[in-house]
Amino acid sequence: ITKIPGDFARQEMADAPWYHEMQRLGYNYRASDINCALGLSQLGKLDFFCAERRKLMALYHEKLAPLAPLLRMAELSGFCDPVFHLNAALIDFTRAGITRAALMNDLKDAGIGTQVHYIPVYHHPYYREISLNQQPLPGVEAYYDRVLSLPLFVGMTAEDVSYVYDNLAVLLTKKEKLLYCGQQNR
Repeated sequence: ITKIPGDFARQEMADAPWYHEMQRLGYNYRASDINCALGLSQLGKLDFFCAERRKLMALYHEKLAPLAPLLRMAELSGFCDPVFHLNAALIDFTRAGITRAALMNDLKDAGIGTQVHYIPVYHHPYYREISLNQQPLPGVEAYYDRVLSLPLFVGMTAEDVSYVYDNLAVLLTKKEKLLYCGQQNR
């Protein structure tokens, strides 16, 4: 996998801060015994971790609701109780009048890290070369065109979620001046 823009097969993606390409088949590295022992020691905290992530996602849903229809969160179903490892929001970048790259860069300037999860597998050069089926998948493309993963980690606070919302509201609606991380002691 490369993140070096000059090495991309798709040079049109050179300015996309999230972009990377799988160009060759690599190795699937397994965790060492030490890493496994550390992981096992964390299992005792699993209930706490799950509760914190659920609480943060509920707060995100509440805070970001006013940004609809420009930004929509994943719908929560009533038949399961997921523990999100990612917070993927769907944003109508065209309607908001901002590109995903510009939004990511502006959020980064405000101290907010974002990412795109995930680039469709068939976009990667390695899979384009080995795949016999080059048929586009419209649903995959529609999701990819709109997705942006927002920060979500145990240790985030309600104030952190509010800070993400405040900056998204400014950038997506262009109503106020951007809050930079220095102004918020971040």
